[in-house]
Amino acid sequence: MAHRQGLSDLNTGSGASPVNSPVGACVGDCPRCCAKVTQEQMTAIFPSASSAKITAVMDAFNSAFEKFELNRCLRKAHFFAQIRQEVGASINALTENLNYKESVLKEKFNYFRDNPAEAALYGRNDDHPADQEAIANRAYGKRNGNGSIESGEGWLYRGRGYIQITGKEIYQNVQNQMNARYPGNGLDIVANVEQTLEPKGGMLSAMAYWRWKKLNEKSDLGDTGAHVDAITDVVNYYTDSRESRKTHFNTTKVVFKVAECTNRPK
Repeated sequence: MAHRQGLSDLNTGSGASPVNSPVGACVGDCPRCCAKVTQEQMTAIFPSASSAKITAVMDAFNSAFEKFELNRCLRKAHFFAQIRQEVGASINALTENLNYKESVLKEKFNYFRDNPAEAALYGRNDDHPADQEAIANRAYGKRNGNGSIESGEGWLYRGRGYIQITGKEIYQNVQNQMNARYPGNGLDIVANVEQTLEPKGGMLSAMAYWRWKKLNEKSDLGDTGAHVDAITDVVNYYTDSRESRKTHFNTTKVVFKVAECTNRPK
């Protein structure tokens, strides 16, 4: 097994991609803010990911991070803490799991509270598995730009990606942000939703969502648990993973040397 660097060594730079090699002009005097992320940094954040996946994610981020203004150490730390929670240590982008029990459907979704017989019909119980497609089309029908139940858009535009996006309107807004900030990006996540599960599409759509939701500005406010929670409120308000996201941020803020950044809030 190859030797793994300690977190304190990750910003010293090694080989062809030193962290202090800026890719563009920075505001302020911290050379790391506008530096490309490195293989070592990504491995520290995603310790179980394959080398090939690490490289693909790193290349996607490095190709576009300045376009989405993820060009501060603190912004990178907050961004990758959220990504780490969403895709795990192995970088496995997931499609939303709708394998809900009847009782949970009525707790989570207004549609099934209003239509309890359908919660019993489509939710998981002792008699049958959950009908996830039927659940999605009802839970998300006529929401976030989706059409009716019959349109199938609730199922088509269910949650996906490195930061899960849900609903046709959200997919389109993220695509619009990608097109505006990165013309010629080669992606169309509205027409090809599965692109959000691939390293390039997953990373760029997450960066576009981040920029669209003004999470850079929230990142700039600070590096406490409360600041992580404020970002989590936007990314996934109802999650039960708030403490895990803070734990990941404790790693990423060391990886990106937030404490030493001269562009962080005073």
